[in-house]
Amino acid sequence: MWLLMALFSTSACAQGQDLPRPIRLTEMPQTRLDVPAGQYSGISFVRDKQFVVVDDKARGGGIQSFVVQVDSLGYLGMVLASGLKTNDSGEKGLDNEDIVYASGRHTLFVASEATQTIREYNLSGKPTGAGLAVPEEFGVSNITPNRGFETLAYNEATGLFWTTTEVPLIADSLYRFQSFSAETLESAQQFLYAAELPAVEQSLIASARAYVFGIPAITALDDGRLLVLEREVYVPQGGLGTLLTDSFTATSIYEVDPARCQAPVLEKKLLLSFRTGALNLANFEGMCLGPVLPDGTQTLFLIADSQDGAYGLVGEYIKVVKLQYE
Repeated sequence: MWLLMALFSTSACAQGQDLPRPIRLTEMPQTRLDVPAGQYSGISFVRDKQFVVVDDKARGGGIQSFVVQVDSLGYLGMVLASGLKTNDSGEKGLDNEDIVYASGRHTLFVASEATQTIREYNLSGKPTGAGLAVPEEFGVSNITPNRGFETLAYNEATGLFWTTTEVPLIADSLYRFQSFSAETLESAQQFLYAAELPAVEQSLIASARAYVFGIPAITALDDGRLLVLEREVYVPQGGLGTLLTDSFTATSIYEVDPARCQAPVLEKKLLLSFRTGALNLANFEGMCLGPVLPDGTQTLFLIADSQDGAYGLVGEYIKVVKLQYE
């Protein structure tokens, strides 16, 4: 690990007027969607009311269109889901976990956990043959099975894509945040990130009916900052009573600033943290910026992966968070 850390600048964060304005996040009510059950692992805003969503068990890119209505105050309205654009053709078993609309290229990029690739698709859901040049260290042999690329972010203003794995690489104790040039699709800078420790004891994790922990989503802001989603999902063994009382998800959003704070390990700031229980259990795996409200407030959208409504506990949810600069 010391060889990896030696690659990074040890300069301190920028000071004074170089620092961007503080961010304040305000959560809105979690809304259950009236759409077919699925495994919606990523979401990206396109324009107006149009979003693209990725289903991690569908064929090809697993790309689906959502039309999402949000009122002037940020409350979620009607959500309509179209059929999967690539459900009837293309490869299957890619485990597509995140998606971004690359506005500068007018295409979509999808991160595949099974192949550890990030592929480009046109707006009809067909592969272009291009993709991000993923460094060799992120190869399938170096990831914990089913814990690889879960995240993908893009920002036109910075001209960068970002990704990381759901848990650190097998040989690492820290996460590697990797950026890519949107112009060349080549890898750019890499930074280290430390996630919080699990709240659930190891003995309970080993016996759990379902347990998930790690980083499922990153969102890139215009000023170079990243919003990082950390989440923990715990569903114990036992009867209905145990499921209802002990199941939970814990979701936190942190801010990091790789553009200005290039220390060996990215400094992080907690912006928002919330929990859900058995009656509204939501495994939030996707996150993206949404439309700007009439008052200038930026929206942030979170989407949950229900695993097709697993255990009868998990539903299809979207949560809107309002992002304001102070």
